[in-house]
Order: sequence, then structure tokens, then C-alpha cells
Amino acid sequence: MIAAPVRLPGGHLRGRTVRVAVSILAAALLRAALAPLGDGLSTGVFAAALAGIAWLERDLVGGESRWGRGVSVAGGLGLGLLLLAPLAGSAPGGRPLGAFWQWGAIAALVATLEEVAIRGRLQRRWTQDFGPPVAILAGAAVFALIHLPRYGASAMPLDFSVGLALGGLRALSGRVMPGAIAHVIADWGAWFIA
Repeated sequence: MIAAPVRLPGGHLRGRTVRVAVSILAAALLRAALAPLGDGLSTGVFAAALAGIAWLERDLVGGESRWGRGVSVAGGLGLGLLLLAPLAGSAPGGRPLGAFWQWGAIAALVATLEEVAIRGRLQRRWTQDFGPPVAILAGAAVFALIHLPRYGASAMPLDFSVGLALGGLRALSGRVMPGAIAHVIADWGAWFIA
């Protein structure tokens, strides 16, 4: 009798986990490299890359939701408003409302794709391999790093903190939707204040 090869637990998943993290970071670097050609092109390529990552990792969808749809929406709204709380009392940014609509639609799409890729795919893989605390920290680190080229090192602590909050919401709810709602609300609110 020939013995079957021994596989270490999680060995296969760990390679895929690293691949997902590297893919997300590479998408952000590509966005930064394309930025001189225009924000529309660089953002479009970034969104397409995130959609590709989400599609390639689609085997991870489903089966873990702990919150119903109503609680998920309420949780997302609550966290979104909490993320905007530090900006309360700030003077409006002076951007015209007419310019918001196109930007807001694109921002909602990109924020949702970031949540699907980072919290939906990456965080779930890291949770399977290393447990929820490490997964939340890893997701927050990737979230902060993908924003580094766009917002600079001074925004890293804020982006990391937001990533922790979004990752915690994902861990509590078992869903990506609440984090996507919170992320979109925070981005939209920042449009008017920043």
C-alpha cells in the first residue's frame, strides 16, 4: 500500500489567502500607476480588478450570515454615521451638489467592491486560516495600504481604524452588506465636508 501525501492543515488556503491580499494590493498599485492618465481610467481599472478578484474568489459566498437584512442595513447605517461623527461641526467643503451625483455613483461602486474584495473575500480567507482577530487586522492593514497612494501616509491611521471598524462589523454580522453601506455613507459624507 502506498501512503497518501501528507498535507498540512490550511496549507492550500494559506497560499490562496496570500494571493488574494497581493492581488488587492497590486490593484491599488496599478491604480496609482495609472493616476497620471486620469482619475476615471485609474478608478475604472481598479474597480474592474476588484470585481475580478471578487469573481475569482466567489466560492466563498454564502452560508455564514448571522444578521437578517433589516439588522444588517441598520448596522451599516449606524456605523456609517459613527464614522462621520468626527466630522460633525466641520464647515462644508463647498463642492457643488450637481457634481456629487456622478462621483457618488462611482464612489458607491468602488466602496462596495472594496468591501466585497477585502471583507468578503480576504477577511473570510484569513478567518479560515488564522482566526477572526488576525483576519480583521489583516483586512484593516490592506484597506489602509490600498488608500496610501491616494491619501498619503498621514491618512493611514484613520484608514486602518476605519478598516478595523468595517472588519469588526463583518465579523459580527457575517455579511459584507453592512460594511458596504457604512463605507458608502462615510465616503458620501466626506464629499460634503472634506
